[in-house]
Amino acid sequence: MISLLVALALVLVLADFLKLRNQGFKTFFVNVFGELLRRREKAGSITGSTILVASAALTIMLFRREIAIAALVFLSVGDSSAALVGMKWGRIRLVCGRTLEGSLAAFTSCLLASLALMKVAPFFSWRLVPIALVAGSAVATLAELVDLPVDDNLRIPILSGLAMELLIPG
Repeated sequence: MISLLVALALVLVLADFLKLRNQGFKTFFVNVFGELLRRREKAGSITGSTILVASAALTIMLFRREIAIAALVFLSVGDSSAALVGMKWGRIRLVCGRTLEGSLAAFTSCLLASLALMKVAPFFSWRLVPIALVAGSAVATLAELVDLPVDDNLRIPILSGLAMELLIPG
């Protein structure tokens, strides 16, 4: 599975590279995928799907199975919740256009996902501990909140995975 994910990441990186370097390919790419692309992706920046797939591959390569799964779940539910709640109900502005409501939604959804992960952990012999999942949820939320040069689709799983890795024995 990891080989397939890495191969897909490489294909996506190549497509983004060609989109930047070759106007004909860029035109083709935008014509085919234009409806799915953000304005900046059409203009030439790397696509979110490339970052997401590369992030998943890197997370899986760096961490043990249960930590990689938890970190990718935090990315999926936390980032999505922050965006949806922040755009719809966000009123209290924090940093970088993020909202308190969106950040609270991210943290809450990561904590709820942690409960589900704890519930299924025994079936897979995962060594997940509550303190690590809470810390991972908090780090995922902070990674989504801050604006760094690294895309949050990469920051969230790597930083939350690192926090959990430091707190889970073995």
